[in-house]
Amino acid sequence: MSLAATDWVWARSESRGAARLVLLAIADRAGADGVAYAGTASLIRRTRAARSTVRTAVDALLASGELDIVEGRTGPGGETVYRLPLLDHEGAEDRPGPDIDPGRTAAPGGPVSSPGEGRTSAPGGADTGPGAGRGSAPGGPETGPQNVPTYSPPQQQQPRASSAALIPELRPLDDALAAASITVRWSLGLGEQRDVYRLTQRHGVETLVDLAARRTTPGEAPKAARYWLKVWSDLDRPSSSSPRPQPSTAAYADNLAAGLALLNAQKESTP
Repeated sequence: MSLAATDWVWARSESRGAARLVLLAIADRAGADGVAYAGTASLIRRTRAARSTVRTAVDALLASGELDIVEGRTGPGGETVYRLPLLDHEGAEDRPGPDIDPGRTAAPGGPVSSPGEGRTSAPGGADTGPGAGRGSAPGGPETGPQNVPTYSPPQQQQPRASSAALIPELRPLDDALAAASITVRWSLGLGEQRDVYRLTQRHGVETLVDLAARRTTPGEAPKAARYWLKVWSDLDRPSSSSPRPQPSTAAYADNLAAGLALLNAQKESTP
């Protein structure tokens, strides 16, 4: 458990509501490098939230850049491996640089010396010694090499679409989507990937790609795979506009004849 990760969520994260709770649950399991594995089922148990709420929160965190997926890695039970990229970025800005004593100078390749160390002074004259001759005029600024550390903060990682953790059965679907210029952020657990594969078996890759193409606007940002899983799952639901089955003509005629025979029998039995 990394206290730095949870402290960062409390102090720096801009997430709200369920997304903040899910991020805290992931950060609570993160190591010193900000990496943690957490499956959807474990996040549901820890947050006491619904499955759809947890999935929506993870998608929002991925889109905001406060959460990232580590490619090519899974947890011991096949869980997704996450990382908090902004933790490294902001933590590096908070760390102090090397201590520099303004009263100490260092010659290149030589030991650090203090003012007056190894210096001699002639009566009524200027100081001489190793520090002399560095271009320092009386009352003027000191010139020469300056031992000033520089630091360039790392670039912030943006959420990226990755298919590195896909099961082999979904590679044909991913290739077909890419050929249709549809980029998908594959952030699914193994069980959800199996659900997508079963949909490809029932309806075919071409049907899923065609439906995704009709739901995609050119130039829009890539959607999460969980969004497409919901869209494709609608293919299994019966359409409300499908006509109700009507009784056959022969069955209707039989029922009418039986009703007339019963009516005639009742008339004959009436005195």
